[in-house]
Amino acid sequence: MHILRKALLTLVAAAFLVTALSAPLTANEQEVALIPFKGYDLEGKPIDVSQNIGNKAVMLIFWASWCPSCRTEVPKLNELASKYAGRGMEFIGVNVGYNDTYKRAKAFAQKTGMTYPNLFDSTGTIGEQYGLQGVPTVVIADKKGFIRYYGHATPNITEETFKQLMAN
Repeated sequence: MHILRKALLTLVAAAFLVTALSAPLTANEQEVALIPFKGYDLEGKPIDVSQNIGNKAVMLIFWASWCPSCRTEVPKLNELASKYAGRGMEFIGVNVGYNDTYKRAKAFAQKTGMTYPNLFDSTGTIGEQYGLQGVPTVVIADKKGFIRYYGHATPNITEETFKQLMAN
């Protein structure tokens, strides 16, 4: 089951990568559910993605401290978090742990001014579950927990798109 889910997620990821920069956030033919995970953010506070499914739209941002593109995405992500976090969208950063350390991840998050919680994936398990092919990778799921975007750039989220993500 795990292999089938990973293969399906990888297939969906490949399809989204073709249109990552211009694709609207819309329903997929094959609905792929967000994969829940638990952990602690870089400040020691608990994170449980399953608590958001059915309650909030979720944006996962996979990154690494050595990634120049990850650094340039932070202001865009902070802007989206500022606009939508207080209105029911959860933003969670995940340092992939590859060629990185907790200390570097925490310093990077502080230096770049990330305004959303970040988790350090020391084993790479979370990134593996999501079939990562590189960083940054952004995954956006609607309120029901279905992935609506998977790509290597931060998409533009309009008010209309936000409403679609939050729809029941």
